[in-house]
Amino acid sequence: MPIAAPVREETVKGKKIRKSANLLAMGITVVLMIIANIISWLSTDITDFYAMYIYSPTASVISAVTGILPFSAGEVMIILGIVLLIAAPVIFIAAAVKKSKRMAKRGGIFYAWVLIFIFVTETLNCFTLYHTTEFSERYLCGGDGRYPVEDVIVLCEMVIENVNELSEQVERDDEGKMIVPDNMGELAEISMNRLSEEYPQLAGIYPNPKKIMFSGFMTQLDLQGIYFPFSLEANYNANLAPARVPCTVMHELSHVKGFIREDEACFIAYRACMESDSPEVRYSGYLSAMNYLFSEVSKNAAPEEATRLRRLIAPRVYDDNIFVSVEVKKKIEEKAVIPTETVSAVSEKAMETTLKANGVTDGKKSYGRMVRLLLDYYSDKDI
Repeated sequence: MPIAAPVREETVKGKKIRKSANLLAMGITVVLMIIANIISWLSTDITDFYAMYIYSPTASVISAVTGILPFSAGEVMIILGIVLLIAAPVIFIAAAVKKSKRMAKRGGIFYAWVLIFIFVTETLNCFTLYHTTEFSERYLCGGDGRYPVEDVIVLCEMVIENVNELSEQVERDDEGKMIVPDNMGELAEISMNRLSEEYPQLAGIYPNPKKIMFSGFMTQLDLQGIYFPFSLEANYNANLAPARVPCTVMHELSHVKGFIREDEACFIAYRACMESDSPEVRYSGYLSAMNYLFSEVSKNAAPEEATRLRRLIAPRVYDDNIFVSVEVKKKIEEKAVIPTETVSAVSEKAMETTLKANGVTDGKKSYGRMVRLLLDYYSDKDI
């Protein structure tokens, strides 16, 4: 009996120490991430060093692990997060009913660490990377981005010519749809590493690109692919038209290597596709470039120029150049819990807000800067 009191006192003291250590660790982690975010806004030199020598090699290691999984670890994390969000009120209501401070504290600590994990992964694998030196300045001519529309037209004509030619070379199924190579992951890794000779940050191991299980909802969100900073994976929409898959895969893999700006990932995806020996992959890259260039011509050139270019595009290319088929869209809409129009509007607003919060002042319009990067790249080359 005499030793019972000291044991209880020791136990209480141990719990207090663990609680204090938890709070201290949380506080330090949050402060460090806030500092990391501030530094990324203030110094591109430090952010460039981080992206090249810390983030990219680390991403290769983590991707090698998550890439082994046959499913998207990032998608599973999102699903678990939704489950935890739904479960939170239940846990804390149960704690209140039982008057269990222990349950409430443990639940609070657990959810706090979940939020901190999200903050850490978003900071290190996403937010800070928006503040690296812009791609054109770092790797290309670094011009002011001003080109006469005639240059855009010439480049668009070249791309259309290649698209038409490759449309006759790609392998197709009985319905005439392009067949995505079975070894798409391997082809992507080879192409990205070939391109790393020009852009060293792209060197290393790449995860196997994975289809998203909830691709119906992804289609409603108007997303072709998605990069998960939690697991450093490249994922793509399973409903996507086959001709769009290779370039989408390259785009998401560009994010995995730290090129987080959308226009830069679009450009790298195009360049990586051009490095491939597969006509299907090159075709996909040219299709993507054609869409951006044609959009620019439509906005800035005389209407008759856009009409002329449109007539140059082979009918088969038009059939390939879709997001998802009409049949698939119809089936998704029939099963949808929330109307696609609503989901799409929310998705667009969220994307716009996220981009602007990270210093991309023109939001989703930044995708269009892909044309500037193409023109910068081809400015000293014969087309």
